[in-house]
Amino acid sequence: MLRHWSLGVESRTVPWKAIGEIGLGLFGLGLAVGGYGAYVSALIVRGVSPGAAGFGMSLFLLGQLLVVVPADRLTRTVPVERVATLGFVVAGIGIAIGGVVTLETTYVSRLLLGLGQGAAFVGGMKYVGLRTTGADTATAQGMLGALFTLGLACGLAVGSVAVSTLGPTVPAVLAAIVVLSGSALTSRLPAVSANAKTALRAYLDPFTSASGLALGLGNMATFGFLMVASTWYTELLAGVALPAIAVLVGFALTTVLGRGLGGWLSRSVGEQATVAGTLLGLALVLVGVAVAIATDSRAGIGIGLVLTGFGFGIPFGPLFSLAFSELADDPGVTLSGMLLVGNGGALAYPWLVGRLLAATESYAAGFGAMGLTVAAVWVLWGLTIGR
Repeated sequence: MLRHWSLGVESRTVPWKAIGEIGLGLFGLGLAVGGYGAYVSALIVRGVSPGAAGFGMSLFLLGQLLVVVPADRLTRTVPVERVATLGFVVAGIGIAIGGVVTLETTYVSRLLLGLGQGAAFVGGMKYVGLRTTGADTATAQGMLGALFTLGLACGLAVGSVAVSTLGPTVPAVLAAIVVLSGSALTSRLPAVSANAKTALRAYLDPFTSASGLALGLGNMATFGFLMVASTWYTELLAGVALPAIAVLVGFALTTVLGRGLGGWLSRSVGEQATVAGTLLGLALVLVGVAVAIATDSRAGIGIGLVLTGFGFGIPFGPLFSLAFSELADDPGVTLSGMLLVGNGGALAYPWLVGRLLAATESYAAGFGAMGLTVAAVWVLWGLTIGR
């Protein structure tokens, strides 16, 4: 995992206080990301086309894509916790702006949220990496990821109810307050310093090989497509005679449980087999959801959406563990590269699902496209990592 980093403070055990303070901000980010589907529905009700509404999440992914390398390079010249703090502030402002539901404010909100989250994620993950070694690093980073995922699950499960009950402004402001509270606490953490500068080309070097590309695209199929789910599941269920809240809560639970299950499976059958098996399963489930939508199978839609939570959750940890052990020696380069490839690959899909919905009046084509994409990543994985 994270190695070759200089310590600015003396700490060799899991820094639970720091995890809680950074994790509070990440939980708030998860609330905002998970709740976006409710705002997509609100935009569509106001006459915005599905493609334009979904494009807000594409801007979120673009923001992360643009900021990860500058954020990593900034951590090499200023204390890491300041980069995380700045990221939370930018994201908090973006979330608050999103409480005003117009297409223009939504786009500004999602872009700022993406920029802020990218910086906060890089800074937060590197901070706990500097404070730990070995298995403690895996535990600390895993907890940060779990807190973001928990926030996303809560936002997805209650977002539509909160927006319909309280209006769009109050949930956005509450999420922004959580993020800014995390920012204030993060700013007070003991300072640490990161490793030396590196050439810009180094950020792409690990992904010029087929195996490196497979790892990055695996991140696309997990984190990237999880963002698609956050965008469209609420709106999809609004047009299906299903208990939407039950399906969304079920999906949220399987996503959170999947993060823990990924670690257990990695120890039992290995990281490579865990990722390969889950990618294949996710591809089949997504195609199954497309078929269920096309045939109007309510049971198939509900069960399929819930099962995708396992597909998005299980491979996330093993993918990053493999990346840190097999790619660049510099962990910041590896982390940035995984986010660049993953977010870049997923960039079009939130818009694409909405565009295909407008063109076909069905979500079947969009989910089918995601399923076939994951299947292609699984094939690449088998030809490279899984050989």
